[in-house]
Amino acid sequence: MRRLVKYIILFMFACVGNVAWAEEEYREPSCSPDSSYVLRAPEADFLEKYRKDAAFDYTMNIEEAPSVWEWIKHWILERLFRVKDSEGAKQTMDIILKIVLGLFALGIIYLLVRNRDKFLFRKRGTDFSPEDSVEYTGEQEADSFVRLLAKAEQEGDYVLAIRVSYSALLQMLDKKEVIHWEVSKTNQHYIYEIRNETWSHRFEEISRIFDCVCYGEFPVDEIAYRNIKRYFTEFRKEVEG
Repeated sequence: MRRLVKYIILFMFACVGNVAWAEEEYREPSCSPDSSYVLRAPEADFLEKYRKDAAFDYTMNIEEAPSVWEWIKHWILERLFRVKDSEGAKQTMDIILKIVLGLFALGIIYLLVRNRDKFLFRKRGTDFSPEDSVEYTGEQEADSFVRLLAKAEQEGDYVLAIRVSYSALLQMLDKKEVIHWEVSKTNQHYIYEIRNETWSHRFEEISRIFDCVCYGEFPVDEIAYRNIKRYFTEFRKEVEG
């Protein structure tokens, strides 16, 4: 019995010794005070600091530069009207600018159509000298228009003949002080300027024919020209009395 107890005690000591030896075997060796190895750990906000730095943000979407149209709207809103650049303000300004540009374009088209005779009128290759202006400039005498009209009729250019006849009427009305010719005035101005109501209506009718033929490119043959010429002749006789 004593031997059994002795063996049990010896067995227990052996087991305890083996456990202690295993722990000693796998225990991490400590660094000596004079070692050159220093274990360092990053600061707690190390990664957060770089996350907040835009220079290291490679996922950022690069916005395109604003177009010229957007820059103009932005400049008008903030510099002229002192309005905050919001989405609603941009949409309103977009509509206003398109309306203004549309009106400007219509104005340019009107001026081109109104004065196109100055650019396109000589496309038929007439051989008039520079001083023989078909349009009345406030300086020509009646004889110059008589000569131009005879040449246009002889060549069968009836559109040109109607244009010359209309300029001759303006010259006659200006000399008789029925109208006061100015380069900036339109035919409509002269219609309102003629005080004689009958003459005003007659001149309005002739002006409508002139616009249709010269600006509306209404075809005119010899028969049509004779009928139109009658309006000019009768009106001239009535005014000259």
